[in-house]
Amino acid sequence: MLNFYVDGSCTKNGGGYGVICIVDNKIEYMYSEQCKDTTNNKEELKALIHAFEIIKSKYPNEICKIYCDSSYCVNICNEWIHNWERNGWLRYNNKPVENLSFIQTLYKYVSKNFGNCQVLKVNGHAGVLGNELADALATNNMTKFNKILKENSIAKGTYEN
Repeated sequence: MLNFYVDGSCTKNGGGYGVICIVDNKIEYMYSEQCKDTTNNKEELKALIHAFEIIKSKYPNEICKIYCDSSYCVNICNEWIHNWERNGWLRYNNKPVENLSFIQTLYKYVSKNFGNCQVLKVNGHAGVLGNELADALATNNMTKFNKILKENSIAKGTYEN
């Protein structure tokens, strides 16, 4: 089973997202991307979508868990998205779903053959190793990232970005 951790970040100077998968104390996959004009929810959604894209292309037959500290994203995947689709992409109050293009992209993954993937909530900034590494990638804080690797004897491994 593969455990992916995803996180998004946003400050007044822009934002980013990070995705990481660690297997047997070795990084199996990692990726981060930064952008200027964004929101935290957009970056959280981008991270989740990226994880699904990588799972589909590199690990299509693996059982995967995707851990996310965003209640918004976890609720979208596990509760809201199917109702929104049935209701023409409207929320319960008949208002349009925000971040619709990201939500519809995500729907392509959660509505198809992804019985092998679960999206689970993890507490952010609570010392969960994978989440802390994803956060460091999302915030482009490589000093924090490398410190966590060293403190936990995580090998960078051979991976493709």
